[in-house]
This record gives sequence, C-alpha cells and structure tokens, in this order.
Amino acid sequence: MATFIRSQEELDYLQEPDIFHEIFGHCPLLTNASFANYTQAYGKMGLNATKEQRVFLARLYWFTIEFGLLNTPKGLRIYGGGILSSPSETEYALTDESVERRPLNKANVIDVLRTPYRIDIMQPVYFMLNKVSDLDSIRELSVEDIMVLIEEARALGLFDAKFSPKDKV
Repeated sequence: MATFIRSQEELDYLQEPDIFHEIFGHCPLLTNASFANYTQAYGKMGLNATKEQRVFLARLYWFTIEFGLLNTPKGLRIYGGGILSSPSETEYALTDESVERRPLNKANVIDVLRTPYRIDIMQPVYFMLNKVSDLDSIRELSVEDIMVLIEEARALGLFDAKFSPKDKV
C-alpha cells in the first residue's frame, strides 16, 4: 500500500506506486462494476497461484489494471492506473506511432501472459479492450482456466521483448 506522495520532480513517473497513483489512477475505476469485479477476481486468482504462476499472472495485471487501453467509438482511451498517473505515458500511449496496440479478449489472454514488460520505461506494447465491460469476459474465465493458460504460456515461453535489457548498475 502506498504511504507517500511523489515530489514535483517525480510527478511524471515513479517505479513505486504512491498515493497519487492509487487515488488518481485506480480509485475512479473501482466505481465501475466490470473493473471492480475483475479486480476482485484477479485477487482470487492470485490466492490460488504458485509463486511461478504469479510471475505470469502479474503480466495480466500489468497490461490491464496498470497499462490497459480502451478502443472506443470516440477513439482511444486509457483505463490503466500506471498510464493515468503519468502525463508522459498518457501522451505516449495515446499518440506515439511506434507503440504496438494489440486487442485484448478472452481468445488472446495467453498472448498477454507471454508478453514481457519493464517497469522503468514507456511501454512498447499495450493491450486494448473494446469497452471496460470486456473485463467481464476475461473475468468469466475461471481460475482454473487462467491457470491452464499460464501453464500453456510457461510451456511456450515469452515472446521476444520489444525493448533492450535493463543496464546493470
């Protein structure tokens, strides 16, 4: 749980979530039933996962709750708290032509589970829902279904990263 607030110099991005990220990035969407139900179901999945499975499950969280996009009839929108709490990532996710924006639905959850990410860079890949209620379709996958997909993803391995490895300090 976040117990601090970022400084003005850190307004654009922090690797560790702060109070601003939690309140501005996550709280408003918790009033949306689809989002709240998905968040609760995700928590239940985490309880049933092994440590190894949680590594894959974390990608589902990253590309939905933290860095999810919505493809709406009025254009691209953001719902991920990691994007919403970063002005630069907001602009980048919505407008940068080098960004890959992939659809997210029940049929390709395994792709999310296999996609690498880094917490310290702008994301080269985002997954898009067509509407927040699409989270209901993902949530409808049972914990058992997700765990089977995780095992498939583990067997297939990760996709090649769209970024260079982090430099060692």
